[in-house]
Amino acid sequence: MSHAHEQRCCALQAMFQFDLSGVADASMLRPSFEARAREARTSDPLESECDFTLPAVAAGLELAEKAWSTHEEADQCITLLAPEWPTHRQPSIDRNILRLGYWEMKHGSIPPAVAINEAVELAKEYSTEKSSGFINGVLDRIAHPVDVESTAMPVSDAVIEPSIAAADE
Repeated sequence: MSHAHEQRCCALQAMFQFDLSGVADASMLRPSFEARAREARTSDPLESECDFTLPAVAAGLELAEKAWSTHEEADQCITLLAPEWPTHRQPSIDRNILRLGYWEMKHGSIPPAVAINEAVELAKEYSTEKSSGFINGVLDRIAHPVDVESTAMPVSDAVIEPSIAAADE
């Protein structure tokens, strides 16, 4: 496992905890993450208690904080691209993989192909069988946006509920 992948594993686990607790404080997680990383490792990575090493903890937690700082922006973008699966309907692990991939593509210095590949690998490790395909599709659409104006329905053709139209007046 590469050092960069270990950092992403650490970041993902931190973001998962941020998401569940509502508190994005890496300093609170650092002691437990460092203790886990110090645990004895076996030669078989599938039997290891921890999937990141001690050197990956600091960088992974920093990455988590950076990615978390844009999670609302990422959620809006993801919801536009997958309206039938907005982030509040997704499993926590999937939405955090998407948020991490989004940040790496939009705000980090990671090439989109690398960010997408890493996100798909994280999904294969931590999520369901179908999640990797969904994550790949959403992040690919973020990396290669479609011209929305050419595919959007004209406003005059839109069906607007009377109660919504009245509220706007």
